[in-house]
Amino acid sequence: MFSARVVAISVFAGLVGAGNVLAASIVTAPQGGVARWTGLAASECGIYGTRYAAVDAVCYYPVDIRTKPGSHEIALWDQDGKQHLGALKVEKADFAEVEMELPASLERFLKPSDDDNARAGAERGAIARILGGSVDSPPDFSLPLGKPAATLPASADDFGSERIFNKEHRSLHSGRDYPVGLGNAVKAVADGTVVLAADHFFAGNSVYVDHGDGLISMNFHLESIAVKDGDKVKRGQTLGKVGGTGRATGPHLHIGLRWLGKRIDPALLFDNPTTLPSVSDTREEAEQKIEKAEQREPDEGDMPIDD
Repeated sequence: MFSARVVAISVFAGLVGAGNVLAASIVTAPQGGVARWTGLAASECGIYGTRYAAVDAVCYYPVDIRTKPGSHEIALWDQDGKQHLGALKVEKADFAEVEMELPASLERFLKPSDDDNARAGAERGAIARILGGSVDSPPDFSLPLGKPAATLPASADDFGSERIFNKEHRSLHSGRDYPVGLGNAVKAVADGTVVLAADHFFAGNSVYVDHGDGLISMNFHLESIAVKDGDKVKRGQTLGKVGGTGRATGPHLHIGLRWLGKRIDPALLFDNPTTLPSVSDTREEAEQKIEKAEQREPDEGDMPIDD
C-alpha cells in the first residue's frame, strides 16, 4: 500500500538525505486521518512544506481524504529550537460507495439551472479562499475539540463515502452526519472567528469558523444562523440551529473539518488524542489504532442525505 523506502525531501531548513529519517520517527495514518508526534515538547511542526504551531506542545499531521498513499516528510521543532525529522506513511482507506435516490423535491440539485450553477460556482470561489485557514495564527483550540451539540448520537460513519445520486451524480462526503433533531443548537467546537456565514445552494445555511493554526470547522444545512462574518465565538457558543436546508432530505447535524486545507474525519478530533497514531507507537499499537479508525460501510437507511 506504500513504499517501504523512506525518502526525506528537504522542504524545511537545509538539505536532508534519506539516511536522516530514523525508523523510530515514522508514523502511519490512513487517508482522512490525523497522526501526531509525542515524546518531545514541540513548539512548531512541519509537513507539506508548511510550518505551523504545535497544539499543547504536541505536533499533529492531518492527512487529506485523497492524499496519495506513500511517505511524506514531517518535522518537529522542540522548545529549544532543535529540528527533528521523521516520516508519515499514508495508507489507503477503503471508503464506501453508496447509491441513493433523491426525492423529486430535490430534483433541482441534480439538474441545476444556469442561474443555480452560476450561484454555486461563486459560492465555491468564496469558500476556496478560506479553507486553508490562518496558519500564521496560533491555535485557539486544544484537543479533543468540543462536541458540536449538547448530545451527540452515534454517526452513520459516513465520512469519505462516495454518494451516487440517482445512478449518475457523484458526490464525496467529506464531513460527518449526526442524527440530531430539528432546532437543536449547533455549537462551536472551539474558540475562533466566523469567516463565512451564508445560505449556499448545495450546503444550505452554512457557518465556517477559523480556529487558528490552519483549522477550519464547517456546519451545513442549518435551519437558522446565529452569527455573522467576523464574529468572535467561544467554544460551546451557539452558531445556529439544526436544519435540513440545501441538498438534504431531512434535518441533521453536518460537520466538516479542514486542517491545513486537508479534509479529515471530524470524529477523530472529538475523541481523546491518545487514540491517534503516534510516532512513539509500536507497530502493533499503530495497527490497532488504524484498524479502529477504519471506515465501515455507512447505514444510510436512518440518515438523511446531504452532500
